[in-house]
Amino acid sequence: MARTPNSRLQWVLISLNWIVRSYCALYMIISDCDETFNYWEPLNLLIRGFGKQTWEYSPEYAIRSYFYLVPYYILAYPLQLMSFSSVAQFYWIRFVALCGFTAYTEFSLFTSIQKNLGSSKIANWFLFFSTIAPGMSHASVALLPSSLAMNCVTLASANVLSAMNQQPHQYRASTSVLAIAQFCVGGVIGWPFALVLAVPFGIYTVGSNILKDPSQLFKIITGSIMSLGAILAAITSIDSWFYQKLVLVPLNIVLYNVFGGEGEGPEIFGVEDFSYYVLNLLLNFNIVFILGYSGSILNPLFIGKKAFLVSTCPLLLWSLIFGSQPHKEERFLYPIYPLICLNASILISFIFTTTSNVLESIKLSNKWVSRSIQLLFGGVVGLVSILRIFNLVENYSAPLTVAEDLYRELVESGNGDANVCVGREWYHYPNSFFLSSNSRLKFVKSGFNGLLPGDFLEDEDNLSSISDVTSSIPFDMNNKNQFSDSKVTSFNQCSYYIDNTLPVDLEQGEHSIIELSKSGEVIVNDNDWELLACSKLISMDGNSSGLGKILWIPHYFRKFIAYRVEYMQYCALKKKE
Repeated sequence: MARTPNSRLQWVLISLNWIVRSYCALYMIISDCDETFNYWEPLNLLIRGFGKQTWEYSPEYAIRSYFYLVPYYILAYPLQLMSFSSVAQFYWIRFVALCGFTAYTEFSLFTSIQKNLGSSKIANWFLFFSTIAPGMSHASVALLPSSLAMNCVTLASANVLSAMNQQPHQYRASTSVLAIAQFCVGGVIGWPFALVLAVPFGIYTVGSNILKDPSQLFKIITGSIMSLGAILAAITSIDSWFYQKLVLVPLNIVLYNVFGGEGEGPEIFGVEDFSYYVLNLLLNFNIVFILGYSGSILNPLFIGKKAFLVSTCPLLLWSLIFGSQPHKEERFLYPIYPLICLNASILISFIFTTTSNVLESIKLSNKWVSRSIQLLFGGVVGLVSILRIFNLVENYSAPLTVAEDLYRELVESGNGDANVCVGREWYHYPNSFFLSSNSRLKFVKSGFNGLLPGDFLEDEDNLSSISDVTSSIPFDMNNKNQFSDSKVTSFNQCSYYIDNTLPVDLEQGEHSIIELSKSGEVIVNDNDWELLACSKLISMDGNSSGLGKILWIPHYFRKFIAYRVEYMQYCALKKKE
């Protein structure tokens, strides 16, 4: 049977989704050092037996869950047994467990929209917006609980639509229970605050069944309690084994972030005003951000309670809560990314359908004109979004590129134990998956005056199991971000060094090893070191003000467009023997 134009379009969109997600798995940057040190490093510990340890993993505080990491460990373990390189394991996890899972959740909501909103147009726009959004490109590949929460919200939203679309004689409590369970996975195993997004559906479920069908409500409540209980039992038992004490990590996270004492809590890591999120969403979604929030207000007028409960109310509730918090981070918005795309897709579908009907009614248009307008709109939005994704890779991927070169050097040289040191570039290093089994990441003195991660204990410390490592209280940790000399090593102990070509601050103990000549050449000004690899990275101190700071511009067109991006070189060096 021949495919219809819409089915062909959907195959194009699904293929585009997989292409973009695959590209992100291979090339997208690690945009947050919290991802590196709080998730990739402990995962490297589980798989390879070593890694950096943050204060959050100290049993004294226990605000990070090992249970969250276990599925990724299970996925990578066969590759470890087959002696695949640690870099291959890193990309395998990104491709299958991160981007692959995101693609699955996007497809689930896409099919649910078609079935339950009865609109392939809304479904198509949703999948298109979600696929090309720069925000989704790095949220999909991030090893972060907020990314897991985002994916669980996507799955839950798909089932919420199904639950709300059931006819009374076909009503199945299991659909509502599944939606609530998915919210619980995102909130308990992922990020506790994501449970807020389940509140609107919970209120709807109680309100619509308490008088009309109490027996169904009882089934939903019972099933939801059992699901939550099973999730809590699993995470508590696994985390308690790792920490060797009874611990409920989600509760600890809430207590620290909401009820932290003086000098504690998220505010010690910086505060921003509300404009931070506005600018962030414009960069990550461009016009889709405006459509999404406009739709959150307008969509209930023509879609009704489905739009209000599934996308509008959760989006506005989350935005109000986190927009009012002093400490703001990009990843805090991850759970509502699919809701922004859903709201935008509903609104743009309504706009194009209404406009087309009006123009056709007054004989000013036909379906080909309408399709051309939609194609032009989609083309412009898609182009701007893809150029932003390419821009992130070009301007910020140097740490991954150089780390891969360094890994090859470490493996090929086989020089025994080696310390790979970072100073002011500590927050850019990807993770210990890019180290050989006998090399370790070390910090040296720089201008940074906060608390750096320490090291997990290793096998040679006469430990019988991994739980002995994870339950040991690390030396000299604090939850106030106070600097500790014990976390830095002497520069003389470094076998390799990673730095950039910006001027150093000698008063802060930084080391001047490389600099950039006027001709753009990297100069090694210390005879004890040799250059291994360099790659350009947008300069933190530069005056980048052109279009090239936010969009990738093909090199040919940079002659005609105000590109104005200043780069530094991000380099790995080897100490001469």
